Amino acid sequence: MINIGGYSFKTKKIETALTHSSCSEKNYERYEFLGDSILDFLIADILFKSEKYKEAELTRARANIVSEDSLSRVFDKLSVANLVKLGKSCPCVTKAIKCDIVESLVAVIYLESGLEECEKFIKNNFYLEPDERKDYKSLFQEFAQKMKYSFNYELEKTQGPAHNLTFFINLNVNGKIVASASAKSKSEAEKECARLALEIYKQ
Repeated sequence: MINIGGYSFKTKKIETALTHSSCSEKNYERYEFLGDSILDFLIADILFKSEKYKEAELTRARANIVSEDSLSRVFDKLSVANLVKLGKSCPCVTKAIKCDIVESLVAVIYLESGLEECEKFIKNNFYLEPDERKDYKSLFQEFAQKMKYSFNYELEKTQGPAHNLTFFINLNVNGKIVASASAKSKSEAEKECARLALEIYKQ
């Protein structure tokens, strides 16, 4: 049916895995729940077997690999944004939705083909070498100070119920918006703005 990241999905479960709750009651939320647990286990297993990390480093390494930043990058790498089904109340694929869908894809692969295929998918598409230097806000601050740029992070709006807000943040540099991002926390959205801005200025 659909090939994503080197895996050919075999059933219509893939359609549900790409459908947001704003579009249909038949959506990815159950798959996301399962995929989250599968990811935690398989990433832990991969890291343990690699013998690259000391015991004290394993938890942090796994957290980095399954973080919102990392999973949203996996989503972008898979190029599935055009396949996602959203309702009118959700106008764009937010960073949080990207993460949910990646987890849902893993769940569907497990249900169709088992853990071995899930592990192949993860090894082929995930960023398993987390960069410990990715404190993008600090890196951008250093860059801005070096270039003598003035900048600030601005909250554009929030969206969603009070218990599950999405924050939309703009990064203004010298009075001009150079990057925008959204996430489930202001801090995560600001980090993503900083990452995007660094990419822009490196071009």
